[in-house]
Amino acid sequence: MSSGVGDDGPLSSVRARRGRLRWLFVSIGWLAVVATAFVLGHLLAAHDAERALARIQALQNERDLLSEQLAAQRGAQTKLERTHQMDVVAQRAAQRQILQLEDERMRLEQQVAQLRALLGAGEQGVVDVDELMVSPAGDGVYRYRLTLSQLVPNFGRTEGTVALYLLVDSGEGRSVLPLAELGEDSAGRHAMSFEHFQVFDGKFRLGTGIEPIDLIVEIVPKDDTLLGAKEVVGWRAALASPKSSVKVAPDAPAVGPRR
Repeated sequence: MSSGVGDDGPLSSVRARRGRLRWLFVSIGWLAVVATAFVLGHLLAAHDAERALARIQALQNERDLLSEQLAAQRGAQTKLERTHQMDVVAQRAAQRQILQLEDERMRLEQQVAQLRALLGAGEQGVVDVDELMVSPAGDGVYRYRLTLSQLVPNFGRTEGTVALYLLVDSGEGRSVLPLAELGEDSAGRHAMSFEHFQVFDGKFRLGTGIEPIDLIVEIVPKDDTLLGAKEVVGWRAALASPKSSVKVAPDAPAVGPRR
């Protein structure tokens, strides 16, 4: 009995040590697997991080390039806008100069017509459109102020009628409208009776869609002692300057006798 028990004791101890060693080896194996997985994960994460950093750097480079291109485009656009503004300013200056030259040409034409009238008038009087000024009064209403004077010294009393007309473009062509049909009260047609000068004024209304081009002033003498005349004042000139330029009407002589 005692010998049998003594034989089982060493065997059990050996078996226990073998079991502990086996579990130790298993634990070491699992630790090795975990460590290997950790190392591989770390390597893969580092690789992915490097790829992400490279991608971020490429995107930043692309962004910088696009920013440079955008700045260049904005600079070119600004330059074009400045060039366009300079062209617009130069064009407006040229238009103003053309209008000034046109006004000067019309003024010279008026003086030539007046001199011719004086040379051929003899003892007849010659009426001059000294000033025609138009100003807007709102709601399509315009005021005008017309000043007539006698060019012949010591002529005496100038008598007759002055009638105003408006050359317009209604979109369907040009036409001449008597200002008396557009005016209020006696506007557009006035009786003349003066020795040196006389001022006339009135109001008229323009309908929608009517573009005024020229104002026509017709002098109708009372008798043969006064020369008749028809003179044209540009609409823009009458609006722009108190001293409006006058030009010869294209469809009638500047000065001529009227019966």
